[in-house]
Amino acid sequence: MKNISAKLSWFMVALFLLFLPSTVWAKQEPLDWKTHGLIALVIAITVSVVIVMRNKALDSKTAKIMVFGIYFWVFIFLQAVLYGLYYGLIR
Repeated sequence: MKNISAKLSWFMVALFLLFLPSTVWAKQEPLDWKTHGLIALVIAITVSVVIVMRNKALDSKTAKIMVFGIYFWVFIFLQAVLYGLYYGLIR
């Protein structure tokens, strides 16, 4: 019974590898500009919200919205500069 189980497991592995798409083994393409932009957007929003929520000096909703906007654009431009430096040095 043990021998049949071992053969069955090898058969299942071979069957899995047979139906595994060849694209799995292909070289992964780098992320496109839309994905980089979405990642930068999520990072900027998350960091800005965390900074605004932790700042106890901001008491009104208007002040929180204004400070969020400032931090958001600062982090967007900072990430754009860092990505530009990375792209310029690597490529």
